[in-house]
Amino acid sequence: MSESAMDKLHLPPVRDKKIGSWRFAAGRIRSLEVNLFRKSGLDRLFHAEELQDLRLLLQEHRYPQDDFAEALKKERIAVYDLLQEIAPQDAYRVALLVFADVHNLKFMLKENLKDSSKRSFDEMSHLLMKPSLADPAQVYELISGVGDKSAAQPWITELIDLGEKAYYDTYEVAAIDRALDKKAHMIAAELADDLGNDWFIRYFALQRDLINLETFFRVRHRALSETTYKESLLPEGLISEQEWQELYGAEDERISEVLNKVGYGVFEPYLETYGASGEAARFVRDRDQVLIDHIESGRHFLSGPELTLSYVLAREFEIKNLRIVDAAIRNRLHLEQRNALRRDLW
Repeated sequence: MSESAMDKLHLPPVRDKKIGSWRFAAGRIRSLEVNLFRKSGLDRLFHAEELQDLRLLLQEHRYPQDDFAEALKKERIAVYDLLQEIAPQDAYRVALLVFADVHNLKFMLKENLKDSSKRSFDEMSHLLMKPSLADPAQVYELISGVGDKSAAQPWITELIDLGEKAYYDTYEVAAIDRALDKKAHMIAAELADDLGNDWFIRYFALQRDLINLETFFRVRHRALSETTYKESLLPEGLISEQEWQELYGAEDERISEVLNKVGYGVFEPYLETYGASGEAARFVRDRDQVLIDHIESGRHFLSGPELTLSYVLAREFEIKNLRIVDAAIRNRLHLEQRNALRRDLW
């Protein structure tokens, strides 16, 4: 990431408590880990035949008692409330949640562009991610021109302005996604660098690489332009920005060399298969599995942020699995189809 880009980067406020310890946090997490689904719980989940089976599994694993969708939302809020409560350094929570704010911003900016059938905040609120760093209702007021931008936090107004400029420069809705996704990853990377935790820094580096790899495969399969490819790339992770750019149009041998150099050899087969039916979904599953393997490594730290964050992120992937099975039941997918989408936790 260039210094000029960093000079212009406004970060969300961080409220470090300067009390408590990661050892105390680890003790709390160890007592909660028994609630994770683990392999046996996931086996039961993916064999569930009725929506009622999902509700029973949620109860067993200490999710809030509510209807399915609300229970997942409330559990995600509870997990990040816990992180805020027990973590002595709040920047970890902030770095993870900035993506929820960017998701909400992208959705509301696109909605605000509509000439007709524009939804009110109440009509769209159920589609927004919670928790987030900024109050979505206040962000909506800023986007719709009702709120006072001069009184808002600079990082939020910067993101709004960036998204609007990206659209009006190109009149492409996708430009909003490209600009704001890139900025979200810049913010998360800067917060992680400031914290100086190698495990956390690597988590975001993996995330950026894997998203860039998906972009590469999609562009290659659809024969999109080099300009579109380069504009869509996130900041570099383990693979440098120059290497990512050079992969456009490269021979398979060179692509394999770059992937294997940083441990991404598992994705080599997609050089031939990505365009086949179902392969894009399998790629996303395998991409998530690389992240999950890294998250699992955090469990082996006796204390420190790694153990606590591994629990938070494991619950996130649990929720993804629950949504997959919910959709599978509603769409009557058989077990083989479900398992092709399963994210294996430890």
